Amino acid sequence: KYSVFYTILQQRLKIVWGFVFLMLELKIVRALEKMAVFSLSDVSKITGSRNYSKQLLSRLVKNGTITHFFRDKYSFHSDALIVAGFLQPPSYVSCASALSFYGLISQMPKAVFVMTAKRAKTINYSTPIIFHSTKHFFGFNQVEINGFKIPMAEPEKAFIDSVGIHPIGLIIDALSELNQEKLLHYARKHNQLKRIGYLLEKKAPKIKKMPISSKYIFLDPLG
Repeated sequence: KYSVFYTILQQRLKIVWGFVFLMLELKIVRALEKMAVFSLSDVSKITGSRNYSKQLLSRLVKNGTITHFFRDKYSFHSDALIVAGFLQPPSYVSCASALSFYGLISQMPKAVFVMTAKRAKTINYSTPIIFHSTKHFFGFNQVEINGFKIPMAEPEKAFIDSVGIHPIGLIIDALSELNQEKLLHYARKHNQLKRIGYLLEKKAPKIKKMPISSKYIFLDPLG
């Protein structure tokens, strides 16, 4: 009788502990879902155990719940625009991706373009994420996408970042919507004043011109 009793008790305890364990993992998962991108260290801070955190991450990757990008970067989110700015910090979404987000160009880019202070690289994801290295790390703010604050270039900075990366024909529609004073200020900091001046003069003749320079660099190679 005691043997049967203890067997039943053990079975019920397993069910109870299994339920408690499931609720604990659910709580951990919900905390991680609030992060665009997270690391083993982030998980360990929640669980208090690095070994358990490794096992949990391995299990979530294997069952397809999360994506392991490279090294120590993971995410629950499939939208490349959400994760792009957090994979290789410091970085920010820019170029055609930012201009498209602001509704300034009609063509949807086939990749997410990111400017980073680190080396250039490409990550294959739901949409490819292309990192371009830059020394001109300014002109971006945080925008909210699905509850996440994403580092993204201001429209004027996104336009200047695009020159030399995209064909001019892809981004030229945005020019008339930009703040010309800010555009020229950023162009000067980028050493792109003559290029941007040429575009304002030749590609957008209806825009009221500010004094720039009488000498421009011809942009035929860019479209």
